[in-house]
Amino acid sequence: MEKLLYICLKFSIMYADLIDDFRLSIHKYKASGKRIFATSSFQTHSLPMLHILSEIDRNIPVYFTNTGFLFPETLIFKDEIAERFGLKIIAVQPQTPKLFQKNDNGQFLYTSDPDYCCYLNKVQPLEPVMADFDVWING
Repeated sequence: MEKLLYICLKFSIMYADLIDDFRLSIHKYKASGKRIFATSSFQTHSLPMLHILSEIDRNIPVYFTNTGFLFPETLIFKDEIAERFGLKIIAVQPQTPKLFQKNDNGQFLYTSDPDYCCYLNKVQPLEPVMADFDVWING
């Protein structure tokens, strides 16, 4: 974890100008009344964005789609990052139970129809969220 945080700090120093532009954009959006949210898969490549968000505005909600197919380590890592960065994490879940996400042969859809599987588990759960906000930050 400490190595990942070091990478975030190094990233923040290397890309300070871009981060300042990002900060300014967020402030402009908020000043104009825009509602902002972020999404994250909580993979290691998401850490720079989450770290930057935590330094700009910890009140921006970060939505996390729990597909039900995640490794336990991913969920633990999400909790650690949320606590360390002080982020407001909101989990969303698919509306379709896993029991109904199987093809005619009884296999989960990710084996036979990955696009539909992603729609059910990632796209559809975020549709109501996207309808409630104006600006989406992802990474």
